[in-house]
Amino acid sequence: MERELKQHIAENLRKYRVLRGFTQEYIADYLGKKDYTAYSRYEQGRSNLKMDDAIKLSKLYDVEVQELINGSPRISSNGVHGDSSSSNSFSVLIKLDGSMETLENQLKRLRKLNTLIERGEV
Repeated sequence: MERELKQHIAENLRKYRVLRGFTQEYIADYLGKKDYTAYSRYEQGRSNLKMDDAIKLSKLYDVEVQELINGSPRISSNGVHGDSSSSNSFSVLIKLDGSMETLENQLKRLRKLNTLIERGEV
């Protein structure tokens, strides 16, 4: 049971991160980790998520800690939200500022999301 829960948390962490367009390096820095591998172990299910980190991540993703752990990320018109229900359609909010770099970053984010949808992981 504990292994299944740890794997579910790991999958949720990865989904929230990818759906928000963050890198593991960014999240590790946000959490105050020395390098991304400390955070990467959370997403691999190799380390237990510490409560302090869960609280910080729930604030970053604007969800309750309980949703971060037990829910399933979904997309709404306002961004990523935790929800235990699933949906077949998605709305994604993207911000463009006219620069090619921003456009390319948003396209990468949408491609990752599309891949997750195709795999049935979202």
